[in-house]
Amino acid sequence: MSERAQTIMIYWGLIFMWSYGAVLWGMLDMMPPPTATLTPEQVAAFYADNNLSIRLGAVMASWISAFMVPIAVVISLQMRRLENGIPAWSILQFAGGIMMSLFLVLPPLFWGVAAFSPERMPEVTALMHELGTLTLVTTDQYFIFQMVPIAYISLTQKVDADSPFPRWIGYFTIWAALMFEVGALAFVPKTGPFAWNGLLVYWFPLTIFGVWVTVLSVSLLKAIGRQRRAAAAENPVAA
Repeated sequence: MSERAQTIMIYWGLIFMWSYGAVLWGMLDMMPPPTATLTPEQVAAFYADNNLSIRLGAVMASWISAFMVPIAVVISLQMRRLENGIPAWSILQFAGGIMMSLFLVLPPLFWGVAAFSPERMPEVTALMHELGTLTLVTTDQYFIFQMVPIAYISLTQKVDADSPFPRWIGYFTIWAALMFEVGALAFVPKTGPFAWNGLLVYWFPLTIFGVWVTVLSVSLLKAIGRQRRAAAAENPVAA
């Protein structure tokens, strides 16, 4: 894949990621989500009061929520440069990035279903709301399969001036992965820092995820730029 195509895919993913955050905050009203202690009637009232906004947010999220797919493709291409033989780590990272994207797609889908029929029984709306919110914060299963390969390549690669994976990216990725794994604890409490809208389960992982993807994308863009210049120096006619 050309450096130009990789650059386009990185910007594609970044723009969609920050748009996804804007939709969570401004349209779905899930930044943070309502407290888990609401009664079914209160949850139903929340969806009735914000009905049109949530449904439009679900529409927007349907277009943008798989933003990690193009980024995962570029990460795998860049990791492949550093692997010999069968690129097992690149393949694992790609699979983890693709599967992780599903859990970014599903929460707005569930919230949109919850808002679709405000006249239904409150218990059904509350169930869809809980399913969507817990899907967002507790689904750490596939993040690790994307992040461990990135950390491994960063910490074990041979010296390569054009690599987007310096050692500090590896350490940063390990720290981010550990912070994400706390999210599964949201199944236990309904209040406090480990609740689904709490500091350690919602705010820390959400913020760190956005920073991690942005920092990694900037490193990828810089490396792709270096690779383009190196290719041009080697073959100026083709460039």
